[in-house]
Amino acid sequence: MNVLLTNDDGIFAPGIQALADTFSAAGHRVFVCAPDQERSAASHSATFGRPLQARAVEFDHVEKAWATDGTPSDCASFGLFMARTEGIDLVVSGINRGMNMGGAAVYSGTVAAAMEASMCGTPALAVSLFIDPFAPHTEDYTAAARVALRVAGWMPDHPLPLGALYSLNVPALPYNALKGLVAARLAPVFLDEPNYEPAEGGGWNYRGIGRDFSGEDYDLTLAERGYCTLTKLTWDWRMNAPDDELNGIGL
Repeated sequence: MNVLLTNDDGIFAPGIQALADTFSAAGHRVFVCAPDQERSAASHSATFGRPLQARAVEFDHVEKAWATDGTPSDCASFGLFMARTEGIDLVVSGINRGMNMGGAAVYSGTVAAAMEASMCGTPALAVSLFIDPFAPHTEDYTAAARVALRVAGWMPDHPLPLGALYSLNVPALPYNALKGLVAARLAPVFLDEPNYEPAEGGGWNYRGIGRDFSGEDYDLTLAERGYCTLTKLTWDWRMNAPDDELNGIGL
């Protein structure tokens, strides 16, 4: 396959390099288009009103790579444009440094880049590593990259509609310690009252992610138990509930 990689952690983040190493070693032709700096929590923002700046960069184990000053969703669409003569079969976004489960998916540039790719007509996978991005740790993206490669090989036989994507979250464990890969619902994290605390040196830090929840099939519950979780997401934000009463408002 011809695979385009992107992310929101920046083009030189270790997660995207792990994907490049793993997919190229498996025989895939790899292209990269990613932000020139970290753009975490950019959601599905896009660059309008000014030219998008891009430059070719050196990147191990890939055919071509471009860094842009745009958002993750910019990078997905621009990368598809730049590699249009090659024919991209799959876009993989990540590997994100931190989980994108539950309500975090709304904020995620990683998820948004994959969604943008799918909206452009290319199958897409978002990949995230379940670690605390604010805590010191040794980051190892090897297992997550192997799981992503496995899911990517499965995806051609399980296509999604235009604008839909697969979102994969992998616990920070060695590959042999992972308990399996399972379907999961989004946990209701980030659905909470606003909560800020004073920051050292001035300003305020957001701390509003403490909602309690329970659910055996929630992504966060399963990931905490050592399972990789896979969830179908889509651009269509319409609430899946009856709405006939809206017709009665009138003017």
